[in-house]
Amino acid sequence: MNETNRKNKFSIKCLCQIIALTMLAVTFLTFLYSCADTASDKNEKEHAEKNTEPIAAAVTDKLPERDFEGYEFTIHVRDQMPHKTDLAAESENGELINDAVYGRYRTIEERFNIVFDIDDSGDVNATAAQKTISSGDDLYDLLALHGSTASIFSQSNLILNLFDNMSYIDLDAPWWADDIIHNLSAFGRLYSLAGDISHMGLAGTGCLLFNKNLFTDLGIEYPYAAALKGEWTLDRFFPIVVANFADLNGDGLMKMEEDMFGLEIRHDWCFPIALLYCGGDRSVTMDENGVPTLSAYNERTVDIYNKFFDMMKSGAAYMHKWDIVGNYPTVTAFRDGRALFYTTYLQDVINHRDLEYEIGILPIPKYSESTPKYYTNVDAGQNVFSVPVTVADNERTNIIIEALAAEGYRTVMPAFYEVSLKTKHASDEESAAMIDLIKDGRVYDFGYFNHAIVGELAFVGQRLVNMREPNFTSFYEKNAPSAQKNLDKLDK
Repeated sequence: MNETNRKNKFSIKCLCQIIALTMLAVTFLTFLYSCADTASDKNEKEHAEKNTEPIAAAVTDKLPERDFEGYEFTIHVRDQMPHKTDLAAESENGELINDAVYGRYRTIEERFNIVFDIDDSGDVNATAAQKTISSGDDLYDLLALHGSTASIFSQSNLILNLFDNMSYIDLDAPWWADDIIHNLSAFGRLYSLAGDISHMGLAGTGCLLFNKNLFTDLGIEYPYAAALKGEWTLDRFFPIVVANFADLNGDGLMKMEEDMFGLEIRHDWCFPIALLYCGGDRSVTMDENGVPTLSAYNERTVDIYNKFFDMMKSGAAYMHKWDIVGNYPTVTAFRDGRALFYTTYLQDVINHRDLEYEIGILPIPKYSESTPKYYTNVDAGQNVFSVPVTVADNERTNIIIEALAAEGYRTVMPAFYEVSLKTKHASDEESAAMIDLIKDGRVYDFGYFNHAIVGELAFVGQRLVNMREPNFTSFYEKNAPSAQKNLDKLDK
């Protein structure tokens, strides 16, 4: 432990006392929480219903009236939580998101005289769907795919180029994600869509959580004002992290289960990857002609990772390793009140509703104040939506896709965005404003979603952080030639 960190604003003894006193309050606060939870759920539902009305009244789609005579519209989705929560709702169960998804189905079924069939038996690679489509069977009307799986399907000519097959899909409508339209298309071809057809596109977006109680105890100003002014940058964030960690047990080692950290990173696929985007960069960028170009390596991205590794070397941060079985760590310093910050995705906010202290939500910091937005990548594991080449009635499919997205905008997103995050799980109005910033800066990186093409450069941060001696320059020089060669093949 260096001398600077021995001179933290609170001594190790005081920190221990703070944490101990906080933990003593768990039983009492848990009792209060359990008493209030039923009332909270009731208020939440009333709030959702109230806040849905203005959106539904103000924004309408342009779809024609159609009677599809009871047609069974089949959507394929993988059997994996939480990635099927935006589609798999067999009945109302009192949970706001589930009931909103279920209500969306019933509204569209009545409007167009169809019946939805949700096939949630698929695996992450959509193996069964791939075989079905390859055989020429038109079983599926719509595919909800992992981002990288959609890329493989497009390369195998199993899904349609939507730019040529979207007569009723209005890409200018507010329920479609603008970034995916411009940055997941290449050479005038777009094979997948995302937006309010799936609330997981927002849920799978990176963010920071912070312990408001520790901030107050340590006399640190909440970063909300800086974020709203566009001044929440890496040069503000990393110094807070480095100045506020402590070897609480005095053994000279930083242990996740025992010591205090300035930052805890959920896993090596989370924050290390998100950092690439905080200056507005991507692993692959589309030029003015829609040609994909490698763009991960430049002076700014090198500086970003230099700053990150300098912070990591200080000992102020702890990073979990990815565990595909249980990728949300159940034991963390942040949950125990021993970490100022925690990097995760917005869908993880609800997993912290039982904490005995208050948390705040922040966007991933910008590289500099001149960066236009708080850019944050959407994880490729979230659902993107594609149309199989075997679809028999493309007009019908177009209409139902647009209806799902529009109704998602009007009813499902208010339930998730306005209530589940802003009202129930984010404990203050400032956090609600931060979610707006996060949503506005979402990035769908062509390289990350098409890692079968781009290779190692799709995962720059994750690969670097797992090197014994991370060197961005040598890593890029080793992997760029093969990535560029694969990109060059796309238009041939």
